[in-house]
Amino acid sequence: MPTKLKVYTNEDDALLFWSISQPIGQCRGFAIARRKQDSTGRRVEDFLPNRMGFENEAVKAKPELGQEIVAKPSTEWPFQRFSWTDHDANTGDTVSYRVIPVIRNDDQTLELLESHASDWSAPKVLGTSPQGVFKPFFNRGFVISQFMAKYLAKQNLSLQQFKAQISDKDDRTIREFLSGDLRLALLQQLKTALQEQTEIFAVLFELSDDELIDALCAIGKNAHLVLANGSITKRQEETTQAARQRDENEAARQRLKAAGVDVDDRHRFTAPGPLGHNKFLVRLDRQGKPAIAWTGSTNWAPTGLCTQINNGLLIEDPEIAQIYLDQWHRLREAGSEFPKRLIAENSQPKQVGKDVPGTVRSTIWFTRTSKGVDLDALQAEVQKAREGILFLMFMPGSTGLFSTVAARSAEPGLYIRGVVSELPNGRGDESAVDINLIDHANHTPFHLDIIEPEGVQHSFAHFAAEVTHKQFLGEVGHAIIHSKVVVIDPFSADPVVITGSHNFSISASSKNDENFLIVRGDRELAEAYAVNILGAYAHYRWRIFLTQTKKPFNGLKDNDKWQAPKLAAERRDLQFWGV
Repeated sequence: MPTKLKVYTNEDDALLFWSISQPIGQCRGFAIARRKQDSTGRRVEDFLPNRMGFENEAVKAKPELGQEIVAKPSTEWPFQRFSWTDHDANTGDTVSYRVIPVIRNDDQTLELLESHASDWSAPKVLGTSPQGVFKPFFNRGFVISQFMAKYLAKQNLSLQQFKAQISDKDDRTIREFLSGDLRLALLQQLKTALQEQTEIFAVLFELSDDELIDALCAIGKNAHLVLANGSITKRQEETTQAARQRDENEAARQRLKAAGVDVDDRHRFTAPGPLGHNKFLVRLDRQGKPAIAWTGSTNWAPTGLCTQINNGLLIEDPEIAQIYLDQWHRLREAGSEFPKRLIAENSQPKQVGKDVPGTVRSTIWFTRTSKGVDLDALQAEVQKAREGILFLMFMPGSTGLFSTVAARSAEPGLYIRGVVSELPNGRGDESAVDINLIDHANHTPFHLDIIEPEGVQHSFAHFAAEVTHKQFLGEVGHAIIHSKVVVIDPFSADPVVITGSHNFSISASSKNDENFLIVRGDRELAEAYAVNILGAYAHYRWRIFLTQTKKPFNGLKDNDKWQAPKLAAERRDLQFWGV
């Protein structure tokens, strides 16, 4: 029987799932063939490489010394799994894939089993749809990764030196790679405002990235900012009022003012305590009307662009842009206070489009709200899930939306996959659906539906030691997963995507300035975010396995016994993703 294959994409990645009806005799894994045409029309057909060789083969490099880790085509080192994310595909590429079993002959040679190969998948173009209102963008903030382990070793960089490098706006290597299309899309909006001499209105929590500051300064008087004072922590000897005079964004504020940017000194100076945590932008058109809104999780800082998993959402809808512009004016008028009229207005959802299932429509929320009505709306969406919930969260707390998702993960028919940057106190390794982590004969059940990121702490097989969770928090930044996104029933007739600055926590609802929007009925948007979430989930699931396995992992198994347990372990994933 031929292999069954499904391919899903977003603006920068292609996610493959494949399955077979039963184990194949002598199968050592699968080769993945790819046809790729880039934006210039250049065509290439090749096999994706694998950096994991057979366990009986000697390691031919020492990655901890910065040497290149060996990679071979998957015809020689096949993939012993049933899913893979092609991170080498880029925006503008047209891609198609074919998955072929690889068998070991009696003479020990490897051969492609064409009779069991999948068909070529339909060509897909990576990028955002020109017709879509909602255009998501992602960065590549996987500092805990093999790519970064090799890069840091090869460049002989400490983590502090690396952090300085990503702050260099003229760096055209690692900064550009890690920030991905997210940074380019955000800069494009500022460039458009400059070229068209149109106005922009932004509400920002953090502003320290030189490239973004320069772009705002170039816009000058046409740029209007409500710039908070960051996440100020009260010193022991200070009063709260004295602490609120301090400003983490002071350097950026002074540069902006010198360039003529419209930025007030003391608007949304709410920390310590409440945070002015928004990061949204509105750009007007040449007629002075709202044209686009930009929201998402990304702080305007080098760490936000490069070292955290983040998303940005470009919304090409004048009605939604007007809603965000109205909120800009409310916050500007409120100064650093939370007047009752602001809270009352925030407590009313802003609906765009008729609520007809299967059509694209959205609801916008701002906080702080009264009596947690925003959390009630979030929890109602999660309770409606019938097929699956995928998510990325940053410090959601043990209550709020996280508790609702965790409770629903106990339901056997519901597919739950997600990553949180910090697990809430008291939850530890709790989860509801077992993932079987396979190491040949060892089947290690581990609760990984909700996982906390961790790095590879020592070299093994063909892998280099990585930055650990503790090292990252101590020397790079306080967030690993910083995205705040939930995708519900992505392959249904009426999928739901929720994203913005809101951490899905009680403090985000009752204390802070936040925003999020709920988009219903946009199948392409749901797929894009689902691919991004699964990429992060798979990345860290593997690292959790390495921290839990009792037996060192030394490479691919040179037999066909890996298939049955792997199929069993991934059955729920394969069913949910349609293979």
